[in-house]
Amino acid sequence: MNEYFEWNKFSDLYLEDSYVTNIIEYKDTLTFNMEFVLTERHPLYTHPLFNEKYCYHTGKIIFLGVSSIKWIRKSKKNFEDAKGELDCGNIDYLNLSAENVYKVGGDWGELEIISSEIDLGSGLIN
Repeated sequence: MNEYFEWNKFSDLYLEDSYVTNIIEYKDTLTFNMEFVLTERHPLYTHPLFNEKYCYHTGKIIFLGVSSIKWIRKSKKNFEDAKGELDCGNIDYLNLSAENVYKVGGDWGELEIISSEIDLGSGLIN
């Protein structure tokens, strides 16, 4: 199994403490809108704000060329952060289990996605 932190584009992100703000399904794409936690190695990293533990940056995880989306579990529960903003929770795991088969899960649910490519949006690619 191939874990997200082993992938070049994702190696400087910490998804387990990042927040999913929305999940958008289209015909051939699936997008996770995110508040990413950046590690110190990421080129956009800055010291965390006074009242925050991590450096956060808005971005997206985009699955392209999607041929199948299978929801294993789905939750509509929202969480409120210290600023009073709502999110869907964290990503507990994101991995490539077979060729083009991604498994992703967290507080918001679990998915199996068949996708030709996974990418980052909003300037996070290093």
